[in-house]
Amino acid sequence: MMAVLARRHALKDVQLQPQAMPHAGLWLDKFLPEQAEQGGENVYKPHFEAATQIAVAPIYRRFFERWERMLKATEAKTVEAKTQGRLVVGLGSDSVLENAITLHRTYGMPVIPGSALKGLAAHYAHNRLDDPAWKKGGEAHKLLFGDTTSAGYVTFFDALYVPGSAPEDSPLVLDVVAVHHPEYYRGEDRPPADWDGPNPVPFVSVRGTFLIALHGPDEWVQAAFEILRLALAEEGIGAKTNSGYGRMTLDVAPAADEATAKEVSPELERFRLRLEGMAAKDVAGQIHSVYQEWKDLEATNDVKRQIA
Repeated sequence: MMAVLARRHALKDVQLQPQAMPHAGLWLDKFLPEQAEQGGENVYKPHFEAATQIAVAPIYRRFFERWERMLKATEAKTVEAKTQGRLVVGLGSDSVLENAITLHRTYGMPVIPGSALKGLAAHYAHNRLDDPAWKKGGEAHKLLFGDTTSAGYVTFFDALYVPGSAPEDSPLVLDVVAVHHPEYYRGEDRPPADWDGPNPVPFVSVRGTFLIALHGPDEWVQAAFEILRLALAEEGIGAKTNSGYGRMTLDVAPAADEATAKEVSPELERFRLRLEGMAAKDVAGQIHSVYQEWKDLEATNDVKRQIA
């Protein structure tokens, strides 16, 4: 089948190249040359390939520098988080394309919304931390993340892409997911077979490093960073986390000693968070079990003393 024109008439004759560093979001949403009809050739791949060649524009670098100065002036704490593979945030959002991606509205660069970071941390604390205080509705959970009656102690800012952190400073990457048995997945009366032809669906993912910024009381900001470090490493953020997407590595949090942080395992981090979230009225009744758990930790004496 033939493809039909997709670009508005006013842009039909515009000769714009990725090397000119256009807005990647507008490029993806407004600059698709043609749209294939049902069953036709996929026209998204070359469009996505062009978008992945868009590098960071100088105006974004200046904006990022202003952003860092603002965070410093407000005494927010920052940590860099590096993608371990690929990252896809906003894949299911409304889009003129089959798959979307979250980009900064003004500058077209990748961004992780602060609401996504806060949601991930709250979900991880509720599901993975053992202490009841970190369960939803618990004292520590309410103080850090807030509830319907009051705001949390910590503000989660949007995490911005760090200029220069991706290869060739091009954070967007062409990716593909292959649907091997479309009829079976649609519920049709046809079992999957080895001879079914795959249906590759291209989309755009992200690589590079992001600047995560939190603001609030130091002890609660530190706790939030520790939860985020565990959550991003173990569960990931965004779409397709079951396929390995969204995993990130955080640098050492600001208040942590670098040598000690290298020794601290997820089990130690959970134990530390349990102690921080324990209410004063519960200490006497749980002191023996906490002491025994502290003795059984697999850590050096220096690390144990610091936790104590």
